[in-house]
Amino acid sequence: MKIAEDLFDDIAVIRLSGKVIGGPELVEVKEAFQSQVNHDRRNVLLDLGGVTWMDSSGLGVIVSGHTTISRAGGTMKILNATKKIHELFIITKLITVFETYTDEKEALESFQA
Repeated sequence: MKIAEDLFDDIAVIRLSGKVIGGPELVEVKEAFQSQVNHDRRNVLLDLGGVTWMDSSGLGVIVSGHTTISRAGGTMKILNATKKIHELFIITKLITVFETYTDEKEALESFQA
């Protein structure tokens, strides 16, 4: 799994790619969310377009990140969830928790609304 981060104004974009599964790499994802809060970045767009597989541990770290950001007064939204990941969100009812987008520009603009 790889993690890349971009910043657009006050919106942090965290891009994950590869397999988001249990293991020490998930600590890095959790730290990426905490880092945004530590730097007073409360708006986070999580790009899952490069994720090929996610297990329950991966899903758990995303929920944990959402909680961390929400408690700091921020918002986390999802970008480019693959069909498999989107179905996982539907099955787990997390689709009601996260706003999801397929267009990055639209997703970034949604934070301004």
